[in-house]
Amino acid sequence: MVQGTIRKPSIRIPAEWEPHECCWMAWAVHSEWDARDATRIKRDLTKVVHTIARFEPVRLLAPCGRALHEARKLFSDCSNVDVIKAPVDDFWMRDIMPTFAVHTSGGRRQVVAIDWNFNGWGGTPDRPGRPGDQLGKAATSICGVPRVEASFVAEGGALAFDGRGTLITTRSCLLNPNRNPLPEATDRQEAIASELKRFGIDKVIWLEGDTCEPITSGHIDGYVLCAPKDEVLVEAIDDPDGEPPFWREHDIRLLGQTKNTRGRYLKVTRVAAPRKRFVNGDSNTFAATYLNVYIANGAVIGPLFGDTDRDELACKALAKAFPGREVILLRIDAIAAGGGGVHCITQSMPSSGG
Repeated sequence: MVQGTIRKPSIRIPAEWEPHECCWMAWAVHSEWDARDATRIKRDLTKVVHTIARFEPVRLLAPCGRALHEARKLFSDCSNVDVIKAPVDDFWMRDIMPTFAVHTSGGRRQVVAIDWNFNGWGGTPDRPGRPGDQLGKAATSICGVPRVEASFVAEGGALAFDGRGTLITTRSCLLNPNRNPLPEATDRQEAIASELKRFGIDKVIWLEGDTCEPITSGHIDGYVLCAPKDEVLVEAIDDPDGEPPFWREHDIRLLGQTKNTRGRYLKVTRVAAPRKRFVNGDSNTFAATYLNVYIANGAVIGPLFGDTDRDELACKALAKAFPGREVILLRIDAIAAGGGGVHCITQSMPSSGG
């Protein structure tokens, strides 16, 4: 099957806690990083790759040349890591890669790749689109699955799915004209919600997000995490040295007043962010959130910040929300300083037989 042959798709985007075939990551650090930062980022990436590989296979993309050789050598003793040559130039796989879904036809389930037409977080002058961003277009050749193209621009970090037809996203990101330039915001919202029905999304919960966030325009995975049993974990800012984004409390209240596609009110759990004095970098870009996690087969893997009290509370909240999974928090300050977390550098592929 190739792009265009799925005419009336029965597509469902699974929840991230459903069984995975593998996790996609990348061994590629863009040249915008200096050598010292690149070294620190690779140390963080190595931690995450090895940790996820304890629970499920990791397919690690690397560009040809030095990076490919380096990755093959570094992970040669890890049987659960498969290094694959690919035209990738960055490690933010949640956005660069497509989102994987399951297409069912005639009782047969098949994984497909949804291409959101990623344009480099809006294709800003600071970070124009580049060839390595187009992995969604290469889904069939790299991942071996059919590609389904959306009619609007988005990225994986802007979308939080519950696996039952409810999506949580932000207006600050998806309705930003640098992604979807229809004249009126209401037109953009209606067009996107309508298109999402193709992918099994019957309800879109629009939060305001954070228009001041400098790179992603307020990705949902920076402060919201869907969990089983209609629960949603939300980052709360409780810090005398810092203040929450303007719309944060509004968004938390809205989630608590909203029903999902099954007609059930969402159960909102507030998870306090690490305090500003523990942030190891520029507080304007440092991703200081516990909710940017990867939910692996049997584990929840997220960031650690050295704020002992908050680290412990976050660990307990994640363990309660995802019972039966081991919670592992890692120091990944170099990646966090670039504006992302474990969720941002990973992309799960669901099992077709689950």
